[in-house]
Amino acid sequence: MKVLMYGLGSVGSTMAKMLLERGASIVGAVIASESKHGKDVGELLGIEPLGVTATTDAQEALARDPDLVVMSIASYMDDMIDPVRACLKAGCDVISLSEELMHSWRTSPEETAEIGALAKEHGARMLCTGHQDGFWVSLPAVLMGTCFTIDEVRGSAAWNVDDFGAELARDQQVGASREEFDAWAATAQRPPTFGRTSLHALAAMAGLDVEESTTTTEPAVAEHDLHCAALGEDISAGTIIGFTDIDVVTTKQGVTLRLEMTGKVYAEGETDSNTWEVLGQAPVKIHSEGLQTHWTTCSTLVNRIPQLLEAEPGYRTIDELPQLRFRAGS
Repeated sequence: MKVLMYGLGSVGSTMAKMLLERGASIVGAVIASESKHGKDVGELLGIEPLGVTATTDAQEALARDPDLVVMSIASYMDDMIDPVRACLKAGCDVISLSEELMHSWRTSPEETAEIGALAKEHGARMLCTGHQDGFWVSLPAVLMGTCFTIDEVRGSAAWNVDDFGAELARDQQVGASREEFDAWAATAQRPPTFGRTSLHALAAMAGLDVEESTTTTEPAVAEHDLHCAALGEDISAGTIIGFTDIDVVTTKQGVTLRLEMTGKVYAEGETDSNTWEVLGQAPVKIHSEGLQTHWTTCSTLVNRIPQLLEAEPGYRTIDELPQLRFRAGS
């Protein structure tokens, strides 16, 4: 399988190494940095040269005739749609980590329909996956399947800003004062949260019809001085180190879905975690601590690739695919 990496940051580089280990042939990489243009992809990955170069020109890269494009460039439809269009028009299957596009029928219905039609026209497939696939959708869906009646599904998740680079740290308002955060929160035109699209995917997985979706946001404030590795800056006590989005989705069936997601700079000893509780006639609860979200994100995408390639052409969502499962290497 010939793979084009569209994005070669920390996450993209990890996935590229995983794909090479599984026997894929990487035919190039699309990168944003001019300083990386023309460099051997192997060199950028810190391994032996691969004999293929990275480029800032997507059309040049797509001319190398990849079978699959692995995207790790953006979270939201507005930033994704043009690159996705180009890849689908080239007849390439696309798998991405874009959080919104995992289930974007309610947040960007017109663009999603366009992507689906374009993929079918060119015999290609589009899928978005990642950590949220396993831990925020598939896992709670299985828990829900153990219940006869459900009133509410409650989830909470935490992830470390330092694992995902400077751009995401700035998006999480790291380093802002409380006054600056409040001003941002009052005026920001934010795209759909990661939690909202995950809950929409969970509703689809569980056969629930979404009625209403709401989001509130609360700041995370440093209790003592911290160092933010993503920004290379020290953060003083009282300063913003991230925030928590609280998403609530109500459904026509009377089941409420709730997810509190915190992305912040961690203090010493803090780790990524996920908790899900299904409340009803016989409540169930599961908690995961010490998660390595960076690795689960990359592993989930790589493990989903065979299912994508077996799917019908079009925009595909994870509720349409078989259960996520482990894929042993050769």
